[in-house]
Amino acid sequence: MRKALLLVLALTGFFAGCEEKYKESDPEAMGYGYYPLAVGDTRVYQVTDIQFKNDEGDTLRFQMQERVDTTFLDQTNTLNYKIIRSVRPDAESPWKEDSVLVVSRSVSSLLLTQDNTRYVKLVFPVRTGKTWQGDAYNNHTVNIDQKETYTYAAAGEPYTVSDQTYGNTVTVIQGTPTKNLVQLDERREVYAEGVGRIYRIFNRVVYCNETTGSNTCPFGEDYKLDGHERHEELISYSSK
Repeated sequence: MRKALLLVLALTGFFAGCEEKYKESDPEAMGYGYYPLAVGDTRVYQVTDIQFKNDEGDTLRFQMQERVDTTFLDQTNTLNYKIIRSVRPDAESPWKEDSVLVVSRSVSSLLLTQDNTRYVKLVFPVRTGKTWQGDAYNNHTVNIDQKETYTYAAAGEPYTVSDQTYGNTVTVIQGTPTKNLVQLDERREVYAEGVGRIYRIFNRVVYCNETTGSNTCPFGEDYKLDGHERHEELISYSSK
């Protein structure tokens, strides 16, 4: 009986190992297609950016392009993709280069470097409920020594943005969504299979209340003392 049990356990471990190796050899099963990388790939976003101060919002609307420009090997012999980000006020205006991003992908994760800061944007395989530290390779912390948790949600589900529905997407929830009398914190990114990032929201607000001043807040509920709200919606995508 004991020998039979050991045999079952050994076979279970064997097949589990085979399954993991299969996933690693199957890009679709791993979820690599949520961030395709090829020189010439171009994504254009409509951006709405609002800065709040004393409940007044200063709104900017413009277009942003991300184009995979070239590849290079770094000192660890890792393949990196150089992405040029450009902006323009509207579709009738020329693009103006704004910044450079660097992306690298390994078997287990996708890293993005922006302004000399590295982020873990995705981890593999992709599955709902999986968590990781998005700031594992930088000095950002939530508290003194606590890193923020990123979480996958709605993997494989459809998502609609700019009147376009994408059938297979995954949402990355950054941190812990919060909405109370003190603050609002809503940050997430949505990626579509074969396309890449199709939507991003960054929305952080500090509200006026008795804990943000010396007296009770005279301005009423939801008065925005300070905040930043930004939406990026994919409006076009081309792959070379």
